[in-house]
Amino acid sequence: MPDIFIIGGGLSGLSAALECQRLGLSCRLIEVKPRLGGSLATEILDGWKLDHGPFAFKEEADWHFLSEWGLDTDLYSLYPNKRPGGRVAFRSGTQALIDALSRSLTIPVIHRMAVSSIGEIDGHYTLCLENGLMWEAAGVIVAAPARFAERMFRTLVPELSRSFFDYAYDTITRLALGFRKTDLPEPGRAAWDMSFPSYDYTDHPDRVPPDHWLLQIGVRYPLHQTSPDQIMSVLRRDFKWQAEPLIQRMSYWPEADPIPPHHASFPGQMEVLMGLLPARIALAGSDYAGTDLASRMESGRAAARKVASGL
Repeated sequence: MPDIFIIGGGLSGLSAALECQRLGLSCRLIEVKPRLGGSLATEILDGWKLDHGPFAFKEEADWHFLSEWGLDTDLYSLYPNKRPGGRVAFRSGTQALIDALSRSLTIPVIHRMAVSSIGEIDGHYTLCLENGLMWEAAGVIVAAPARFAERMFRTLVPELSRSFFDYAYDTITRLALGFRKTDLPEPGRAAWDMSFPSYDYTDHPDRVPPDHWLLQIGVRYPLHQTSPDQIMSVLRRDFKWQAEPLIQRMSYWPEADPIPPHHASFPGQMEVLMGLLPARIALAGSDYAGTDLASRMESGRAAARKVASGL
């Protein structure tokens, strides 16, 4: 029998692959980028651990899964007794979660390859790849953003494809900035602003050199429409920084914040769309199941179980 193919090697795709492994299914993972993990990536530089994707998370989120991957002590509170709501971060950087999952992966992984479309011939599914090859698949888990899934499903499930055609994202550019404490005595800023959806900082010794601050600021300026210098100019003006940062990294993820999951009608609408999927085809990821880490992982596992039940 042909393999099950998982399209997308982010957190949900990895979770789906590991669940397929646990169920004893033959499967392969396809990832268009040269590394796994999607936006969850950490760069280590001269004593700094800089997250390119999300850095801080809600403390009240579901974190029970961390013990399964040996990360139950990796999470720490960013602002104990200082800010309401509670924010936490990973001592090792968010890539620690991706690394933990990847170490358990034993299936073949195909990097730098994109899937153009999904079809069906004689009871088997087919994947048409960007290089012109076509593979047969016993089942397919699409753990890619909706804007790419739209193209993949045009022939197999046109109604689903049309529903994803105008799927909207809030594009966020994230800046990781390092300052000396002598240059920036107090980085705290509690007020939320539409232009700056996230503003978090830490001086944890596992994340920064002694006597320094690491800030991560999310801004709603698509990086391809501006420049790092222009963004920094706005930040210096708005936050009245006098000193230049010692470390500066910018990362841009077009699907940083999917908008539909924020709407109250989203679960019902997604249930209808999931009902359009043929047997042994499943969706997984933040675009379909919610944006917190636990939801993304569970969506991958649920997708694997759904495909397995149809074999």
